[in-house]
Amino acid sequence: MVVFFDNLKSIVTSYATYLLDNSVDVLKSVDPKDAESVELWSRVLRTLIKCFEHDQDDFWQAPSHFSIIAPILTSHITYATSLPIIEELVPALVELAAAADSTDHHKELNSAILKHMRSENASIRLAAVQCEQALTDRLGEEWLSMLPEMLPFISELQEDDDEVVERETLRWIVKIEGVLGESLDSMLQ
Repeated sequence: MVVFFDNLKSIVTSYATYLLDNSVDVLKSVDPKDAESVELWSRVLRTLIKCFEHDQDDFWQAPSHFSIIAPILTSHITYATSLPIIEELVPALVELAAAADSTDHHKELNSAILKHMRSENASIRLAAVQCEQALTDRLGEEWLSMLPEMLPFISELQEDDDEVVERETLRWIVKIEGVLGESLDSMLQ
């Protein structure tokens, strides 16, 4: 299916309708301890990425499609300790955000990702920060229109117990400042 969607691009984006329910079932039933299950999970995500990348007809912007896939993708950040989240899930979330180009969809994705930044698990917080970094890189000012909602989380994470989370948060701040062209120091006080 990856090859199918990658080669035929936007011509077949609407065919994702036939895969959506099965894709969600596979994503929901992933077993991080089972190599075959993880491989199937990865393949579903790669297929979805190609669907998202080539969407020229606002297929993923339709609430009936977006609302089925977005919650399951954002919920999988909790698997940061056992699945290749940065390599597989983050690109899927970034491409979904790019395809579902609407303020409401972006707010929904952002809110779900930000919730993971308050996890007890440092790996989950780190995955959420890295996801936000990737979204900032890809969508720039469009994504940063939600900066007021992000600021309290950024402030908290600047003083995280985990050094890696703290360092990645600082990298995210630098990326935000690069996009905005101004310092966040006054906003983070």
